[in-house]
Amino acid sequence: MSARILATFLLILLSTTVNAQRIDVNLKQDSARFSYITLIGGSTFGRTEMTTGILYNEDGNQVVNLGLQVIDVAGSKTPGLELGVGPRLYYLKHDDTDSSGAAVALGGQLRYKLPSLQRLSFIGNFFYAPSITTTLDAENMYEFGMGVSYELLPTANVYVKYRRIRADFSKNIGVENIDRGTVVGMTFTF
Repeated sequence: MSARILATFLLILLSTTVNAQRIDVNLKQDSARFSYITLIGGSTFGRTEMTTGILYNEDGNQVVNLGLQVIDVAGSKTPGLELGVGPRLYYLKHDDTDSSGAAVALGGQLRYKLPSLQRLSFIGNFFYAPSITTTLDAENMYEFGMGVSYELLPTANVYVKYRRIRADFSKNIGVENIDRGTVVGMTFTF
């Protein structure tokens, strides 16, 4: 992992205000992702969270992201459904092709708690950046994930989800997976 990317991630982490915070760690056999989520605002209409994260794998691929999301319940007709939307900045590095990309993606997340099993949730996220907001060697990119989460404690969740991060690189390289597969993760609130 590049020392420059790690230093950037630590500076962002240390510069955030002290509010409700979460650490999200997910792993699979050949990759790891570490994210830090902090509450930066809240109102009667929901909350605003900032996410910073870094992913790296054994292939030498890396993803650094920074995003904002406005999150709230979907409405009284769908109890247990929480939605979040917002932009996310990405820096991607694909080692095999020696390509990199930077992107501004739009997307969101959802969490649906089953009314009969309050500790069990279905989770998902999708972020997409078209060519107009993607630069360097990349022409577009997306991140997709879906899975199941279980609340062990009020401050700790475990989850299993499928994740795919993919980019279309120029220079006749084509579409490449930055990372994909089933991950196991934990989220800690403090």
